[in-house]
Amino acid sequence: MQSNNIPKITTKETEHLRESYPALSHLEAGNVSEWLQERKDQLFEMARQSENEADMTRVLGLLAGGIGAVCYAVNPLAVVGGLIGGAAWLWFVVEHSNRTKEIAPIPFVRGNFVDAISRAGDYDSRSNYQADHLANTVKFLERQSAEEYAFLHAEFENIGQYLTQVEPGKRFYAYRWMFGWFGKLKGRQLPTYQSMALHLQDVTIDSRLNRSEVSAIAQAQTQLPPTVDIKQLTSPQVDIRDTHQAASLSKPEELQPSANGLSPDTITNLTLAQRANALIAALRKSGFQIEDMMSSQVIAIAGTQRGGKGTLAAILATLSLALDAGLNTQYFTAGVDVYPFSCNLISALKYPEKDADGADKLVARDLLKFLKGLDASEPYSHKNLLLVIDEAMRLLSLLDESDRTWAIQYLLSRFAKCGGTLIIVLHGSNLTSVVGKATAGLADTFKQSVNFIGCVAQSVSAGGLRKINVASGEYFKANPNNFAEPVNSGNLGMIPDWLKIELHPGNGQPDPARTLLKFFPELVQHHQPAVMPRGEKIAPPDAVNHLESIFSKPTQDVEIAEVEEVSISEADFEQILNIVTSAVTTPVSFAAIRNSRKWGEEKPSVRYLRGAIAQLIESKQLKGSEKLGFTAF
Repeated sequence: MQSNNIPKITTKETEHLRESYPALSHLEAGNVSEWLQERKDQLFEMARQSENEADMTRVLGLLAGGIGAVCYAVNPLAVVGGLIGGAAWLWFVVEHSNRTKEIAPIPFVRGNFVDAISRAGDYDSRSNYQADHLANTVKFLERQSAEEYAFLHAEFENIGQYLTQVEPGKRFYAYRWMFGWFGKLKGRQLPTYQSMALHLQDVTIDSRLNRSEVSAIAQAQTQLPPTVDIKQLTSPQVDIRDTHQAASLSKPEELQPSANGLSPDTITNLTLAQRANALIAALRKSGFQIEDMMSSQVIAIAGTQRGGKGTLAAILATLSLALDAGLNTQYFTAGVDVYPFSCNLISALKYPEKDADGADKLVARDLLKFLKGLDASEPYSHKNLLLVIDEAMRLLSLLDESDRTWAIQYLLSRFAKCGGTLIIVLHGSNLTSVVGKATAGLADTFKQSVNFIGCVAQSVSAGGLRKINVASGEYFKANPNNFAEPVNSGNLGMIPDWLKIELHPGNGQPDPARTLLKFFPELVQHHQPAVMPRGEKIAPPDAVNHLESIFSKPTQDVEIAEVEEVSISEADFEQILNIVTSAVTTPVSFAAIRNSRKWGEEKPSVRYLRGAIAQLIESKQLKGSEKLGFTAF
């Protein structure tokens, strides 16, 4: 029994809104699909009724206006009737134009009047008009109702799946919440179920719920005997802690020898290119748009941690190498978690005697040297190059600021001139977080020339309350301004189940890249730590910098000697120290000190400034060199 003392949350302006929906008790009792279909049919019938009323308004308005114009000489009052009819006709034309941006003055003619005239002599236009009959009918609804019909039409199955998992009493609220987000995202997608579930934790059961009706509807539901056992169609539940259980699952039908021969055991007799083409066709048939992903010379795979970025890079590189045996695949990555496909790998495995940070710094230096070599080469001289940069943000962050800016500028603006293909994996939320302020001017060019691919991670149980993030296998064309947001019609599909047989040795989750390599055993390359020759050691970066500074000292000594007799004022000494200590980034270059705005209109000469810095270094107030920059003690 509900207490009569509980005040209503609705107001007199909103009380009628819930009454316009089908009975909410059916939705809360679990008849989700039936309720959604009823609401969809209701909206369409409302659109048809609105269209009939609009046609009647135009007919009566034109008729009254015509009679008034013809009969005004017989009876002056006819003019009044004509004006009223004309006003009604004009009101509909203006109101309909505000809602749909179409001028429709003639009854029974939809859309713009000019378009209707052009359709009269064009068969194809008339055919398209007939095909869009449903959409044109919905235009006669109010804007919010039309958006709700589009919401149900586009996401009917997803809405049903979401709402069936919501507890009774919160389903109508969840429906309105999803509809609100559908409008905010301009119809591109729905929020994830995890975000909805997290939000609903703070939502209480609706106090207006008629519990007795819900209970009666739930009890009246009859269970008809199914013609097919639906349990046979559900996928088995796998505990990720039990890798033996996952390995024992039967392989999907696509990988069985009977499935058109698409099996590692039956197609290895084909050439690499034939196998690659067969797999690309199978992926495309499964809805995975692999060709669209390689539609640009520069492919940027972006998204959150554990979203499957490295997996997709490995898949694209493996298929590219299978199609072109002469491809030169250069793979740079931080860390040691590397997929075992054939390539020239530069990773922390190359420097086993260094710690993680030290090895990654050396990999970043190797990447910089490689890019410098490409920049110095002839245009289009590396047409057989496939450059893969995984963990790109990690590697670029380990470079000096000037080198990092140069590397980003080269990758964004000049790499394509070498003739190769670049696959770069980015960890960031948008282009600005990757490019930074130093190269913000290149952002628009980068957006137009790069194919951005986004991915999504999903959370799975690791036992008890613990969760881990794993790749969902779903990819989309990402918006450069927000890598988590797909562009219109940008869905690239999901990795099919038949490519998720092998398991990752680290987390025990399905590993599409390792599964793909089962089709190409010739392209498997197990990357091991490099073995250093006995007695040899890697020269540390500090030693290299020290040697370079030794070779450059004679020139510096001459420069300083030339200005030894120059008198430096104490104010200039303090100004130099002030510039260095207040700098945002250190060390501070010689050019930055000389061009600082703190000098005012007259900046010091090169000789004068070198003499001042030399004396500050001698007095132990500054340290560094012109090559490395200067910092204060």
